[in-house]
Amino acid sequence: MNFSKKILQVYSSPHSKNVWGFVETLGWRKVQPLTTDGATNMFLVLTAAKSSGIAVSGTIDDASNEITTIYL
Repeated sequence: MNFSKKILQVYSSPHSKNVWGFVETLGWRKVQPLTTDGATNMFLVLTAAKSSGIAVSGTIDDASNEITTIYL
């Protein structure tokens, strides 16, 4: 599923690849945990989007409900 929405909250923990974003009207979605660097980069994009209030475009995997791509 493609989306273009604001990120209202972000969350991460010290556990490897545990990154979440609260997508406007879609709720909490986990970032697909493929690589540590990828999860870190997605967290940086999510926090930049949240702090600036800019809507982002991205894709959520229909099967897992995880964020797979995001564009600022």
